[in-house]
Amino acid sequence: MRELAPQFQIPWSIPTEAEDIPIVPTTSGTMMELRCVIAIIRHGDRTPKQKMKMEVKHPRFFALFEKHGGYKTGKLKLKRPEQLQEVLDITRLLLAELEKEPGGEIEEKTGKLEQLKSVLEMYGHFSGINRKVQLTYYPHGVKASNEGQDLQREALAPSLLLVLKWGGELTPAGRVQAEELGRAFRCMYPGGQGDYAGFPGCGLLRLHSTFRHDLKIYASDEGRVQMTAAAFAKGLLALEGELTPILVQMVKSANMNGLLDSDGDSLSSCQHRVIHQLPGEGIPQAQHLSSDPNPQSQSLAHDQHSPLPPATCD
Repeated sequence: MRELAPQFQIPWSIPTEAEDIPIVPTTSGTMMELRCVIAIIRHGDRTPKQKMKMEVKHPRFFALFEKHGGYKTGKLKLKRPEQLQEVLDITRLLLAELEKEPGGEIEEKTGKLEQLKSVLEMYGHFSGINRKVQLTYYPHGVKASNEGQDLQREALAPSLLLVLKWGGELTPAGRVQAEELGRAFRCMYPGGQGDYAGFPGCGLLRLHSTFRHDLKIYASDEGRVQMTAAAFAKGLLALEGELTPILVQMVKSANMNGLLDSDGDSLSSCQHRVIHQLPGEGIPQAQHLSSDPNPQSQSLAHDQHSPLPPATCD
């Protein structure tokens, strides 16, 4: 172990003898045993992702933001069916009030509310994997934060930036890709050689039928990633039926098990750390850009005003 990884700080309490080689007796003699296989797989082909932004100031949205603990971090992601239903109920109520009294106190734009309602009513039900709503709190309003106004001179009311995201779903071609990859992955285990167009991979299926096969499948909370994992499991284990039962029974959330980075170390926090390390002349511009909720515009504007030389590529 010291020869293969000399940079590791191995405690002296660990013995330095040769590692135990996993040799097991079989009908064909003693053979080395495969202990573990780890695979990291990207999701399959997806539909285009779509997004809609709107500023909301109605008390019902603030009550929803507070109900789900949004003030703790200033951000909130709503994805579960009951959460999306709450957003849809608020949208329907606001549209009904606007229809009765067009010139009322509701500041939200009717067109944006109509689009929010139509997207949330897609498919006739909520599955929790193909749509989500993100809310970000701005104590002085979204417009003031973006334009860098003098907040001490002009006190503005707080508001929430609502971002609706949908699309990016696994296509039929992406599902076929994941199932084919699972079948091909099954053939890597000995005992089922040959073209996997027939019924190969018998060795892995026999292993899975025993208690020795400890299979764990983790996926992020994105719907396309979870459906890809379920399709991969279907091809890997030669399962039948729809993907939803496979998803529920076999795919676990990687976020809940600490396998993925948490929201606390997101891109915005990394950006703030970089801002504090920039030279003095770049700090004012960077501070102004850090309040922009659009990461793409932040990146483009910072490249224009950064004191560092622009990156080039051949």
